Amino acid sequence: MTDTASGFLGIMTGRRQGYPPIAEPEFCSQLCAAAPLYDLKVLVFRPEGVSIDGQTINGYVWKDARWQQSLASAPDILYNRCLYSSLQEKKAASAAMAALHRTLPWSRPLPDKWGVYGILHRSRKAAALLPETRLYTGTEALSTMLAEREYGVFLKPVAGSHGKRTLHVLLLSSKAGGGISIRGRGEANESFRHDFRTPGEGLDWVHGFIGKRRYIIQPYLDLTSSDGQPFDVRVLMQKNGRGAWTLTGMAVRLGRQGALTSNLHGGGTAVPPLPFLLAEYGKSGAELLEELADAAALLPPLLEESCGRLGELGLDFGIDAGGRIYLLEANSKPGRTVFRLTGDRRAARLATENPLRYARHLLLHSAASRVLATRTAPLQTGE
Repeated sequence: MTDTASGFLGIMTGRRQGYPPIAEPEFCSQLCAAAPLYDLKVLVFRPEGVSIDGQTINGYVWKDARWQQSLASAPDILYNRCLYSSLQEKKAASAAMAALHRTLPWSRPLPDKWGVYGILHRSRKAAALLPETRLYTGTEALSTMLAEREYGVFLKPVAGSHGKRTLHVLLLSSKAGGGISIRGRGEANESFRHDFRTPGEGLDWVHGFIGKRRYIIQPYLDLTSSDGQPFDVRVLMQKNGRGAWTLTGMAVRLGRQGALTSNLHGGGTAVPPLPFLLAEYGKSGAELLEELADAAALLPPLLEESCGRLGELGLDFGIDAGGRIYLLEANSKPGRTVFRLTGDRRAARLATENPLRYARHLLLHSAASRVLATRTAPLQTGE
């Protein structure tokens, strides 16, 4: 890539319809526009744009306020933003990363939801934030947990995102017919509801819906506002230009009334956290905001200890009517649309620029390491 920047950041992303055929074009263009502030150049590419030997990449650059196709050598840093919707996409991304073995990863990936639960459950403080979680092993285990839970259970795929293929399963009382009621979201995030006259019919339907996918089961938590809207609090934690974890911003994600989840992809929206929490919990709303910040600061080092170096985390917290906080999900490839929706310009700017700041930190750090590694023994002794 012919430029005067001292660092080259490659952003690997998925496919979308239109031009350019890359996912998150708005976010990627913002990264490209801000990159010169940090002495960086950026190329956005899909996994199939990487040559077999990893020497060249065919991708897109944001130049003169428009996308232009470009061929470049391997980047210094790889920022992986691929969200896998199929095994084929995951294999293509793995092959691209293997070919770019000399490129420094911007961040390591997180394990799936079950893996994250296992890591955090080892910490007493983090375990207090976790809902009871079991791995789905069949209809017998689901039947047992259903019998223990008055409000039913929530099932979600261990590798899912955006609330897709999630289920709320409720065992009806004998007065209500004694069957099973199921509501959920499908592969396209569409809402559905099914009622079954007998528990066996409902359990068999769930088993067929899950198929060969791995799922976790949790108690169904009533995490709704006083207006009946499901909500959670998204906290974005990112590393800054010094490589230190910082809280970029928070936002409340609100689902539609009666919806199963609050995900934006499922039709939700976002509002500023403090006014919402004060309206829902009174004066204790401000205290809850502080508790959320403390919880968010606790988790990244625990995950890094087991997963390796991370760059950012989207942490989703639920709060019940009594003010108890639950960690619902941790995501190492978080979106940041919530801050545009809430009008939080500072958080929106930091959410875009912190990845560049951290990339610059990694470049400087890796450059210093290479200098130290190439020093001769006499020079090292004489310092």
